Amino acid sequence: MLLPLIPEDIQFKGIPFTDLILALIIFAYIIELIVSKKGRENFIKGIIDFFTNKLSIFMSILLIMMLASTIYAVDKKLALSESARFISYIFLYFIIKYEINNRKQINVLLKCYIFTSFVLSCIGIVQYFTGFALAETFKKTNVFGESTKIAATLFNPNTYGAYLILIIFPVIMLSIYEKNKKKKIAYILLSILVFANLLMTLSRNALLGFGLGLVVLTLIYSIKLIFALGGFGILIFFIPSVFQRVKGIVSMSQNESRLKIWKTALVMIKEHPVLGVGNGNYVTRYAEYIKKYKDLRYYKYQAFTTHNSYLKIQSELGIIGTVSFLGVAVTALFRIKKLYSTTKDKFNRPFYIGVMASVTAFIFMNLSDNLLFVPKATTYFWFLLATVEALLNDSKSDIQKLT
Repeated sequence: MLLPLIPEDIQFKGIPFTDLILALIIFAYIIELIVSKKGRENFIKGIIDFFTNKLSIFMSILLIMMLASTIYAVDKKLALSESARFISYIFLYFIIKYEINNRKQINVLLKCYIFTSFVLSCIGIVQYFTGFALAETFKKTNVFGESTKIAATLFNPNTYGAYLILIIFPVIMLSIYEKNKKKKIAYILLSILVFANLLMTLSRNALLGFGLGLVVLTLIYSIKLIFALGGFGILIFFIPSVFQRVKGIVSMSQNESRLKIWKTALVMIKEHPVLGVGNGNYVTRYAEYIKKYKDLRYYKYQAFTTHNSYLKIQSELGIIGTVSFLGVAVTALFRIKKLYSTTKDKFNRPFYIGVMASVTAFIFMNLSDNLLFVPKATTYFWFLLATVEALLNDSKSDIQKLT
C-alpha cells in the first residue's frame, strides 16, 4: 500500500526504500516458515496448488524463460535484475493468495487500496495547482499546446494514468451498487476525484484505456453506460488540452519516435524469433541495431524502451515468453469473470465487475507502453489478480466445508 506513496528517490545506499520494505516482508515470511509448523503446511499446500493452477503455471513458464534468457543475454545483470523484479510480483501474489486468503482480510486490503488511491488523487489535485513535487518536464506548455501533466508521486503521467485506470472502474461500480447513502456519496466523490486526476495526467494511453473500459462495462453491466461513453467524448472536445492530446494519437509528428522504436523491435524479433535477445536487453541492443540499420534512427534518442510490452516480451523472450504472457492475460480475464459471476458478496461483486473493465483496459494500454514493467503500475495488476485467486480459493473452501 505504501508503494505509490513513497517517492523513488528515497533510497538507502542506492536501494529504493520500497524494495527494502519488500525484502523485510520476504524475510519475515521465511522466519515464519522456519518457526511455524502451520506456516510450513500452508506453504506446501500453496506450492502444490501454485503448480497445478493454470494462471500460475503460465506465470512460472514466463519466469523460467526470463531466467533462462540470462544465459544468452548480452547484459546479464539487467536480465537478472528484471527477473528478480518479476519474482517479487510472484512472491506478493503467493502471499496474498495463500496466506491472506479469506474474504474479510482481502476486503480490508482492497479498502486500503481504495484509500491509498484517494490520498494519491488529493496529491494530484494539489500538484496540478501548485506544481508540488512535479518534474519541470511536465510543468511547461510544449509545442503541441499541452498544459501541465500531473504524476502525483509516481513521477510519470503515463504511469500515474495506468494506476488510475486500475482503480477507477471498481470505484465507479461501487458508487453504482452501494445502498448506504454516506458510502455511496463517498464513492461518487472518489470516482470524480480519480477521473479528474486521469484527465490531468493528459496521458493519451490512459484516455484511450478509459474509453475502452467504458465499452467493456457497457457490454457486461448495462447498455445505459453508452451515454457515459458519449459524455466522455463530448467532455474531451470541450477541454482544449485533453482534446489536443487525443488529436495527437493520429499525429505522425508526435508518433514518429514510437513507430521507429517499434520497427526496431520488429527487426530484433525477425532476427531472434525463438528465444529473443534476453530479458531487458532490448535497450542494451538498441544502439547496435540503429547503427546497423540507418533507417531505424530517431535523432532525439540514443536508446529507448519498446513502448509496447508485447513487442518487448517477444523481442527479449521469444515465442515462449509471448505465449506464456498471453496465457496469463486470457486466463486472468476468465478468472475475474468467474469471480464476479459467482460471488454474492455485495462489495466484491461490483468491485470485480469494475476490475474486469480496468484489467482489460490495462492489457490494451500495454500495446503503446511498457506498463507491465513499471513497478508502481504493474504491481497493482498482479495484486488484483492475486485477490481474485484468493477469493476464488475462499469460495472453494466454503463449498468444501458445506459438503
